[in-house]
Amino acid sequence: MKSAHGFTLIELMITLALAAIILTLGVPSFTETIRTNRVATQVNELVTALNLARSEAIKRATAVTVCASADQATCSGSNDWRTGWIVVTDDNTSGSPSENTVVRVWGALKGVANDDWGADYVRYQSTGITNVSTKLTHKIVGCSGNQAREIEINAAGRIDVTEMSC
Repeated sequence: MKSAHGFTLIELMITLALAAIILTLGVPSFTETIRTNRVATQVNELVTALNLARSEAIKRATAVTVCASADQATCSGSNDWRTGWIVVTDDNTSGSPSENTVVRVWGALKGVANDDWGADYVRYQSTGITNVSTKLTHKIVGCSGNQAREIEINAAGRIDVTEMSC
């Protein structure tokens, strides 16, 4: 008599039931991981722009500005950074940025609940100092636990990122 190889219907049903239970337990924690990674990525992009602006200001010996931008070509004059931002060289040393040369562009952020930013631009002088000390609180949709981030820029141009509760 030949022995049959494979799974019985009962073995297959038990395996599928166990897989469903494991997935049910694992998916919520995976969703939290995705949210945490999304926040970290978005904050890192903004910090990258700020660091680029500071290094370009020192390298070019001229003011360089990071500003909110809805069209990724000009500063919007708004403090809504969810629309994206640009890094530009800036000959205007007071008042709104003059947007001489666009150095780099960042597009709109997806899934952002709110950004509470006190300034519509940050200007780095040729010495690497900024025009303003400010903080940005960044939260995404569905934020929970310590997924919010606060980005603080001091007058010396130093950037500090801190985890915050939602």
